[in-house]
Amino acid sequence: MCMYYRLLITIPQSAIRKDGKGSDNYQEINLVSPPSSAKALEAALLQNPHLTSLPQPRADLLTPKDLTHTTGTAELLRLPEVQAAITSDFVVLPCDSVCELPGETLLDSWMVQQSSLVGTTGFSLAPDVFNPKSVNKTDRRRGGLGVWFVTKAEDSVKGTETDFVITTPLPQPTAPPPSASLRPHLSKLLYAITTDTLRDITEAKGGFPIRNRLIQKHGKVRVLSSCRAAHIYMFPHWILDVIKRNEKFDSISEDVVGWWAKAGWQDGLAQKLHMDKALDQSIQKPKMHGEVNDNGNSEVVDLNNLTSVEPSTLLPSATGNKASFAPPPMLCYIHPHPSSDLICRVDTPSLLLSTSLYLASLPPSSNPTPDATPTPLSHPNKIATDPSLIAPRTTIHAPSTLIAPNTSVATYCTIKSSCIGANCIIGEGAKITGSLLMDGVQVEAKAQLQGCVLGRRCVVGKGAKLEGCEIQEGFKIEDGTVGLKGEKFCIFEGLEGGLGDVGEDDETTNGD
Repeated sequence: MCMYYRLLITIPQSAIRKDGKGSDNYQEINLVSPPSSAKALEAALLQNPHLTSLPQPRADLLTPKDLTHTTGTAELLRLPEVQAAITSDFVVLPCDSVCELPGETLLDSWMVQQSSLVGTTGFSLAPDVFNPKSVNKTDRRRGGLGVWFVTKAEDSVKGTETDFVITTPLPQPTAPPPSASLRPHLSKLLYAITTDTLRDITEAKGGFPIRNRLIQKHGKVRVLSSCRAAHIYMFPHWILDVIKRNEKFDSISEDVVGWWAKAGWQDGLAQKLHMDKALDQSIQKPKMHGEVNDNGNSEVVDLNNLTSVEPSTLLPSATGNKASFAPPPMLCYIHPHPSSDLICRVDTPSLLLSTSLYLASLPPSSNPTPDATPTPLSHPNKIATDPSLIAPRTTIHAPSTLIAPNTSVATYCTIKSSCIGANCIIGEGAKITGSLLMDGVQVEAKAQLQGCVLGRRCVVGKGAKLEGCEIQEGFKIEDGTVGLKGEKFCIFEGLEGGLGDVGEDDETTNGD
């Protein structure tokens, strides 16, 4: 199952659909959204050409009655409607990620790596990880995979959130993987928290404490503080039971993935998280020679040493002879930088702007120049509006600009390195540089925009000069307004009584 949560993000569906027999690995796609957003999403799925043109299987809209926009992501997976919808291993995709990396490469790497870990985990694997008809529980005892990407690069956006991640290398395969494989970039996740949480820990304890057990078990580790979770996860079905049993889990990234990573090396933690119960692998007494194991096969015993040579999940504890449960590993893929494939999160206006300008810089997918290489995110045409709507004596830098259909541009306009949505009106002499204009924006004559983000149906008055500003949907900028860098124009709503009457001039405000 492939599941998007909260809202839909358009990732090329062909990139996550592949099977050796030509069928779909992903048998079901669910868009999980609050009921308040159901009508808008249903309309988009039926009318938006980018969504209606997607191949089968079509996505189903799932709107749990108790889901809100503030519900935690782990709490979302505990909702009865979501639990009932997920019947096999599944993939979680967020609403705010952009990913050029083909999904089948991640899926293949996960499946191959899990198969290579059978000897160390003791868990047998089914050939089809998305087969809900598989009834053998031991076929589903596999680990997970999460995706992280580097944020501290020359083209990074200032103030982007980051994560603190500790990993350890995986055993090297006997045969090297293909050159295009992602497996060299896979590692075992040992620790994962946000940088904000790390800062709170260091301030409270005067430093960052590292448990001896982590160093004892993993002598070689890699510490990363300049990467961020893409919130793309491949999960085994059994993790749903773990989430259900741990009602305090609120976030997938910090609670589910973070605690799972620590359970791999911290003695007794897996049992406290009820992972052994979720996997139906409680600690058992040693088997006698010839005793049948859970798979119905006779266990092979080395009579010379009187020890089983079958892989086991019962590892010796560092604190004594008592055995401890070792859960399947949580793996992580750290997307290298630089890379020709973009992976990023778009959850702030600054990131929305930088990602939009990156998309505007991509060559078109139809009739590209000989030296250009389109990507799955390339638009067919950079200037999609009808040529008759663009007046003469205008300057539009096509290689760095996207203009959607039904947008009109008046004479003497200058547009460079910008994204302009559908049904916009650009007045005479306007100058737009490095900005994002969503659908229905109106920019009147002589207005100047530099590095701005404008919501749908905004109006920018004549002669206004805005630099680095954010404008809320439907807001009107008065003629001649000068907006300073970082300024936000929005409408304050919902003021409680007793705070004084709000006059007509006070309904809008400039500032944070």
